[in-house]
Amino acid sequence: MKRRQIKFTSYTDVINDIENLYAKGYTKLGKWSLGQMCQHLSFYLRGSLDGFGFKLPWIIRKVFGRFLLRKQLANPVMKTSQPTIPASVYQENSEDAKAVSEAKELLSRLSLSNGPLHPSALYDELTVDEWRELHLIHAAHHLSFLIPKD
Repeated sequence: MKRRQIKFTSYTDVINDIENLYAKGYTKLGKWSLGQMCQHLSFYLRGSLDGFGFKLPWIIRKVFGRFLLRKQLANPVMKTSQPTIPASVYQENSEDAKAVSEAKELLSRLSLSNGPLHPSALYDELTVDEWRELHLIHAAHHLSFLIPKD
């Protein structure tokens, strides 16, 4: 079975996909469950809304971060097995409902936000549109590993 090809155009698209996966069930092609993915996505969604509480060093944000941002936005498909912040990786648990609810609430908050949003720990200052594109790319990447059951 192959990963889904997903391109989200709005936060509502992501919410609808999460709700569909939660309601119908899914086949997992990767290591993470829907709950783990929602927790992981929520880490970054919450960071853009409320702040991360940390930043990578200035040189990384200004030199590498800006380069990586341009590269990611130009090619909106994330590679598998990219490094991530360890605090954004969650263990399997049975509280998928809570994780799904939190992700949906944060996505709804973002859809209503006109900014400004908090800086990225890696990319530094981002516009509302840049944050949206990154969040949509990130969600599509992870959720593509879950195949909804009929």
